Amino acid sequence: MSGSGRFFYFTVSAELIFNLKFVELHRNHKIIHMKNKLLLTAILGFSFCAVNVNAQRTAGKKTAGPYTIRNSEIFESPKGHLVMDPLDYGKDGIVQINCDGLESINLQKFSADLKFQKENTIEIKDKFNERVNLWGILKLKNKAYLMAREVFRETETEGLTALELAPLELNVVGSAKNLFQSSGKVRMATMAFGYYPGILPPEGLQSPYDFYISNDNTKFLTTYYLTSKERNDKLNKDVVGMQVFDENLVKQWGQEFEMPYTEAKMDNLGYTLGNDGKVYLLAKVYEGESKKDGAKDKTKANYHFEVMVFQKGVKTPKSVEIRLENGFFNKDAYIYQDSKNNIVIAGFYGKPTNAKGGESIPVQGSYMVTLDVEKSTISKVNGGYYEIPSDLIKAFSSDREKRKMEKKEEKDDNNDIGIDYLRIRDIYEMPNGSTKIVSEQYIVVVTVTYTSNGPRTTYKTFADDIFVISIDAQGKQEWVRKIPKAQFNGDPFGKGLSINSIAVGDDIHVFYKDKPENSNLSVNEAPKRFGGINGMLRAVTVNAKGEVKGYDLVDVAPYDMHFNIRNFVYGGNKNLISTERRKRENMLFSIDVK
Repeated sequence: MSGSGRFFYFTVSAELIFNLKFVELHRNHKIIHMKNKLLLTAILGFSFCAVNVNAQRTAGKKTAGPYTIRNSEIFESPKGHLVMDPLDYGKDGIVQINCDGLESINLQKFSADLKFQKENTIEIKDKFNERVNLWGILKLKNKAYLMAREVFRETETEGLTALELAPLELNVVGSAKNLFQSSGKVRMATMAFGYYPGILPPEGLQSPYDFYISNDNTKFLTTYYLTSKERNDKLNKDVVGMQVFDENLVKQWGQEFEMPYTEAKMDNLGYTLGNDGKVYLLAKVYEGESKKDGAKDKTKANYHFEVMVFQKGVKTPKSVEIRLENGFFNKDAYIYQDSKNNIVIAGFYGKPTNAKGGESIPVQGSYMVTLDVEKSTISKVNGGYYEIPSDLIKAFSSDREKRKMEKKEEKDDNNDIGIDYLRIRDIYEMPNGSTKIVSEQYIVVVTVTYTSNGPRTTYKTFADDIFVISIDAQGKQEWVRKIPKAQFNGDPFGKGLSINSIAVGDDIHVFYKDKPENSNLSVNEAPKRFGGINGMLRAVTVNAKGEVKGYDLVDVAPYDMHFNIRNFVYGGNKNLISTERRKRENMLFSIDVK
């Protein structure tokens, strides 16, 4: 590069999670500027049973092993209507919802075997006032709502409005209802590189509101942030609005909380809504006044994690610190409520090495702790810490990659390697009492170049190997399995990349798109890089014993659809579903597991 411009480069971890079971948010990502220097980041980086099938653009199904992918005939939504996620009602069928803003709503009914049955288009502009804009669809245990953002310009405040749907009747119920109004101006969400809530507005729509559903699907939480009072992160404290409703839109409680630390000192990592209506916020808190304080000492973390508990009628949240033992660094964490109503924090840890230190250290293993809100304590789940074996990390790597890892291993006092940019995707409680953690190496590299012509931003998204970790009912690590994958493109959202997963019985099923030539890799082969366009839909079974078996399900190119596997949502019937759209043509898909 040449010229008189200044160049800034930074890396930001990124995730898009579209799973409704557990949800997290990392809103306050921090950007590291590096002047006149290029930061090049790369992620280092199981045999498959291939089944040759030919996809069709007509209705049909393809089967491989325990998997069947079914698709509908091509259908169109009315002109100008945005295609939303489908709603699966089991044997009663599937309802596709499409909206032309808040002017009209189109509902299309399909049978359980994806045959089009009927549709209805309803004018809804008289159901709302002129202050509202479309957000998306919210589906709970027994109810579904069309949600809209309502802005009160005269007071510079806003809130959410909901219109009840009767999807199976292809109709709406009554008129829209305003749920709440903020106390001040709300900050519009920007493209966040980090954890996303499980329910997002359709692609192309922006909203400052994030939604979280309770484990029993009977309540929901929406959060928003008021516009900052101060421009300086060291002075400003976030004010977060939390509004909790039951599935009948009866408000359980709502309040705006000023965070206990400044933005420079605190990063909000994830929220979960308990069945009892309490809100649990997982946060990363720096020991000094900002991220820089204490960062030079690479032998210990200059931060800790905290869980803050917010509830009705209490202005100041309870706070519980999560400090790991043995000098471990808390690398990543995931907060959720389990089937026994315990609040669980599962995460990854790292430890200082001779090669790296501080926050840059890689992941060496996983951990699980439970939260006791009344005692304000955490308890390790039996074994507590579970290391990922170095031999497994080296598997499915090129000779060059292995040599690098071996050099890294030699420099470490404990001969550890670790995994860079490992992110938790899903956590499953299994019928046999075990817990399964599904994770993926994922990072977005962002390069900002300032020149005389103005700023230029480029993105590189890497979505690589998958790691599945099993912790048994007694809290001991049973096994760790690596599924080789190498994906890359220049899109900030990583379109066509990453994974989806589902648990059926005691088995985990992972889905992603890949190059066909990556089907039959030996443990000494590295996967070839896949760019996200078309590709082979690959399904991988990891059973209770940790046995891994993969299937090439279908080449998605003949569908002539974008086929973004990450956008598929849980259908509730041992399946993932999605409506894929290309130009004005739509096609409904279901990936079924026996």
